Amino acid sequence: MNSTLKIFAMLLGTTLFLNVTMNYMGDNVDDFGNQALPPIRHKSFETNNPVLKVSAQSKEKWTLVDFSSQKTFQISDPEKDQTLMNQQDWDLGFQRTKIISNGGVTNPQGKVAIANLGPVDFNSVTQIPEVSFVPDTRSWGNVSNPSIIDWYLYRTRTHNIESKRNVYIVQTGDGLLKLRILNYYCQRPESECKTSMCSRDEAACLTVEYTHIPPGEEAFPAPESSTPQQTAQAAP
Repeated sequence: MNSTLKIFAMLLGTTLFLNVTMNYMGDNVDDFGNQALPPIRHKSFETNNPVLKVSAQSKEKWTLVDFSSQKTFQISDPEKDQTLMNQQDWDLGFQRTKIISNGGVTNPQGKVAIANLGPVDFNSVTQIPEVSFVPDTRSWGNVSNPSIIDWYLYRTRTHNIESKRNVYIVQTGDGLLKLRILNYYCQRPESECKTSMCSRDEAACLTVEYTHIPPGEEAFPAPESSTPQQTAQAAP
């Protein structure tokens, strides 16, 4: 093989490699954000509060969750399924990394709005804080809630998702929720996804720590026991 053919073969091989790599990366980040996560280490988290595991793996359907009953149901399109949404009790809807609430432009008949307290200690938030609750809005044709849209960080090296573990207060139709998202992966701890590629099949099962108080109560309950809670699956 002469030098011209060798150079051509090398260029062709390089082009094919880059094409395969870019397609693979595109398949793994098309529904993620683009905020890079610095390479820092995080401690593992345990909690004595109620924990709910929400499956949000479908890219075609939304999983809507009522935290007071731990029940879920699915819809295909929030804008077209208004009647179905109003026949059910629900607070937040999940689809991969996206989160909507039962209020604002998502559902004008809903009463849900969200306030972001940032990465504060979950158990230290006992009294209802004086905050501004934000309903869902529309921006550039997309519906989201500005308070919770950036709940995660995207790790560029492994193309995986890490929760910021911010604490949110959610105003619902039957009281208030205090919650934070602990993990995005189904059967693997988030710590394993810092150094290796966790596949998309293992993603979008959000572990949510929360407490709920009915209308009229002015303080969130303390953790009930000294034993960390087992993760409960959201009921269909």
